[in-house]
Amino acid sequence: MKKILSGVAAGALALGIMASSAFAAVTIDPSTGKGFVGKGDVQTALGYNNAKMQAEANNLVFTYKSEETYAITVTWDTGEGTRGEETHYVAHERTSSVDSNVSYDPRKANQYTGFNLIGYEGILTEVGNIPAVGEEFPGNSGHTVTAVELVSSTGGLYVNGVALQ
Repeated sequence: MKKILSGVAAGALALGIMASSAFAAVTIDPSTGKGFVGKGDVQTALGYNNAKMQAEANNLVFTYKSEETYAITVTWDTGEGTRGEETHYVAHERTSSVDSNVSYDPRKANQYTGFNLIGYEGILTEVGNIPAVGEEFPGNSGHTVTAVELVSSTGGLYVNGVALQ
């Protein structure tokens, strides 16, 4: 009977460990920069123990890095009375600062529980220019943009330069 109970206890412990690692508390709305990051996710990413996390919580900097790829269709007059058409794929990268404040549980001596992401503060870096329909395509004199389509979009949240998701 003891062997069965110890096996059940070991299984429950293993299940508890797997379940706790499956509940990452990182949420962010890429369009607004609002969301929440759990303290444990930051601690894991930065390698902080609890004391270091408590000491550094107010000094952490969150950023959101995104990369979008657009299909830009351009047309031009070939000079032979026909119209040429070509599609270019253009990347646009942006790093934005994310305003945040520390979330804590006042019942536990102000123990930090995570970070409220309040929204984007501003753009830190931006690479790539996406022309609008009707504009001339950069570098190709006489090529007019006739369609702009978002092909892919990826992004991730960072704390002090280390990826969280």
